[in-house]
Amino acid sequence: MLKSKFDDTLAAIELNTARKLNWDYNQLKDCLIFTVNKEAIEIALQKNQLKESELQTLKQALLDYGFQYKKTLNDCIFVFEQDVELR
Repeated sequence: MLKSKFDDTLAAIELNTARKLNWDYNQLKDCLIFTVNKEAIEIALQKNQLKESELQTLKQALLDYGFQYKKTLNDCIFVFEQDVELR
């Protein structure tokens, strides 16, 4: 089975996000679901809403890997796409 180029870095992105939020990895996996969708990463909330400061930290964690926040779907799915300038 072939893996996309995003699958290779997804675990690193998750670990970076947990570190930046000062959460352990299990806490991250309990709260957020990371999904690769074509050339985007979608992050769905499983439980509570994120605080504004946590959302900003999440955005920065993905920006570290060249993914910029694009939109929110249904108030619970955040979509990040790779920065065109970094492709």
